Amino acid sequence: MSLLARAPTGAKFKELGNTKEVSQKVERLFDAQQSHLKVWREIKKYQLPFIGKLNDTNGKAIDYDTSHLLDSYASHCNDIFASGVMSGLTPPSRQWFKLTLANSGLQANHEMSAVLDQRHEIMQAIFGKSNFYIGCYQAYQELAYGQAAMGIFRDTRTGIRVEQFTIGTYAMSVGSNGIVDTFTVKRSMTLMQIAEQFSVESMPSGMQDLLRNHTYSADTYTVYWLVEPNRDYVNGKIGKRHMKYRSYYWLEGEETFLEVGGFNTFPVCVARYQVVGNETYAVGAGWYANDDVKMLQTLMSDRLRAVELMVKPPMQVSSSLAYNVNLIPGGITTTDNPNDVVKPLFDVNMQLGPLGEVVMETRENIKRCYNADLFLMLEQLDSGQMTAREVMERTQEKLQQLGPVVERLQYEFLNNVIERTYAILSDAKIFPPIPEELRETLSDKEIKVDFTSPLAQAQKLAGLTTIEQAFGFAMNMMQVYPEVKAKINPIGLVNEYFKYLGAPAAMSFSDEETQAKLEQEQQAMMAQQEQMQQQQMLEQAPNLAKATKDMAEAANTNQSAVGNWLGMPGLGGEE
Repeated sequence: MSLLARAPTGAKFKELGNTKEVSQKVERLFDAQQSHLKVWREIKKYQLPFIGKLNDTNGKAIDYDTSHLLDSYASHCNDIFASGVMSGLTPPSRQWFKLTLANSGLQANHEMSAVLDQRHEIMQAIFGKSNFYIGCYQAYQELAYGQAAMGIFRDTRTGIRVEQFTIGTYAMSVGSNGIVDTFTVKRSMTLMQIAEQFSVESMPSGMQDLLRNHTYSADTYTVYWLVEPNRDYVNGKIGKRHMKYRSYYWLEGEETFLEVGGFNTFPVCVARYQVVGNETYAVGAGWYANDDVKMLQTLMSDRLRAVELMVKPPMQVSSSLAYNVNLIPGGITTTDNPNDVVKPLFDVNMQLGPLGEVVMETRENIKRCYNADLFLMLEQLDSGQMTAREVMERTQEKLQQLGPVVERLQYEFLNNVIERTYAILSDAKIFPPIPEELRETLSDKEIKVDFTSPLAQAQKLAGLTTIEQAFGFAMNMMQVYPEVKAKINPIGLVNEYFKYLGAPAAMSFSDEETQAKLEQEQQAMMAQQEQMQQQQMLEQAPNLAKATKDMAEAANTNQSAVGNWLGMPGLGGEE
């Protein structure tokens, strides 16, 4: 919350004189999520007791209540899902996105690609230096509820700072395009925190008096933050009042704002699991697993009760021993009547095998709902037990099921993350300047994000397979029909393969440089061949001279013989 206050750019909008209008809007936003609260409460109650801040129907907080949790398997599966998405979409240890130009005609420009690669490296370094990956993991954990939200703000020390918002503290709405564009969150802050983050002059007079009198306490105040589209925004128009989004901070029950500001990019990145139509709130893995999880809790309760009955069965004794039976292992119960018998009330030798099988089947259903089985299989790739191709081929059907979720996370969440981070770093002038010769070319060009994470590449596997199959077919054809070789463009083939893999520009030469290198190699080869021919001629020159002399002498000798044979002694001889 401390950084939220620093996030506004300082733009001051005076259209709203008090907080009444925004408070009513926030109330409507929270009312709109009432239909989802019932399921959210059950997910927290039976699956994720440590995630989210939710109240029951009476307004009582249900945080960290584990009294209904007899089996934590769903929480374990959610951790596997969050870790799998983290390593599959945003792995900290490897490149998971690449910046390119939307104009396909400019993508082949090697110098432009090098500039974007440099900016990509800076962004990757900023992500690693900040708390971005911590915030991402927390967001993936909350996806079980259907959605997760985190804010990205500028930080002078680490470049950016991520603030994660937990379910139950925020509300939101979407625009006509189905993307979240209005967001509100409420946080509890102490008097000192509010004074540190906002100007003292903007605080209510009573709080100012407490500060002047140095009267501090542990009491907290509810601070609201709302960010929404700016009604006065005009695309391309410059000016503080024309920023794309406005933000408001105020104390609950107060009429004056603590701070009013704006943003040029939406500061909140919302990840949603599965959305129906144009609805605001999504459903997540916790929704699908909810019935199985509740059944699992019931099964575990029955199982524990059965074990308890076998360990401590109800006993049948005579009335004289009713309160004198020693149930401690090895204990002795004395009686004067030999007919007094202590025995179980009924046979408690229960068969728990079938119950255990149902428990295992239920756990498997929960595991599938969270896609934990898929991510556990993908872990074999890192352990070296399977190659990437084997993993992807064996899990192709599962990846297709997860595909829509991956696409939505990339489109709605990670695109916004990269756009927001890029804007912050660009405004802070952290990126090096663009070379003068490229500045005009890159001006006003749309930058496209190409995801290269393991899950994204799994989605692209079909494209790579097509290239490999086509090349393999051509190689087989060339064994019978060598003229097929003229059909293959090796440079274009490598370019397409590198594009699917998201290889950095520094890894390859541009087409112009490649063509120049080929021409140089051809010229060098021709020069070498000419040099070898000349060398061979020089080496053969003495032998050629001798052979010429011998041929001349032989010719003279032959001509004399022919002359004598014809009766012309002087033919061919010396005069």
